[in-house]
Amino acid sequence: MEIKTSDLPGIGKRYSFKTVDGDQVTIILHHNGNREIYHFSPEDEDDPDFTLSLTDEESRQLGTILLGVDYQPVTDDRVELFLKNIRLEWLRVTPESCMANKKIIDAQVRTMTGSTIIGIQRGNTMIGSPDVNEVILPGDVLMAIGNREQTKSLENMCKG
Repeated sequence: MEIKTSDLPGIGKRYSFKTVDGDQVTIILHHNGNREIYHFSPEDEDDPDFTLSLTDEESRQLGTILLGVDYQPVTDDRVELFLKNIRLEWLRVTPESCMANKKIIDAQVRTMTGSTIIGIQRGNTMIGSPDVNEVILPGDVLMAIGNREQTKSLENMCKG
């Protein structure tokens, strides 16, 4: 992407670029830190479709979002690799289960299956990241993560 810059005497600096869709975006950075953003569609490059005025603080906040400071999107190939190797399963605990009425630590879920319980749905209540001393009750739905063999092994334990 080519960004064109020009000085605006007495005002600040102007930045312009075209998006891959052919839209024109112009940003004016004022000496006082405020920014104006203008969007021009390919059909009408004379009048902006919209303008947005931001303070210096708002601009910096928007900038951190655009930079991905607190959220990094995952590329499709990484998601696909993750989904091929890791499974997230919801498994109901039957009354016959060897885990029923036992603490997670006493049921040795991780040791026996390799799976990790990351949540428990108990009726209308959701227990996120349950403590190892949480008792697994018949009827609980365990949210577990692991590979195919690990989650299958946990499923067998849940059934009894």
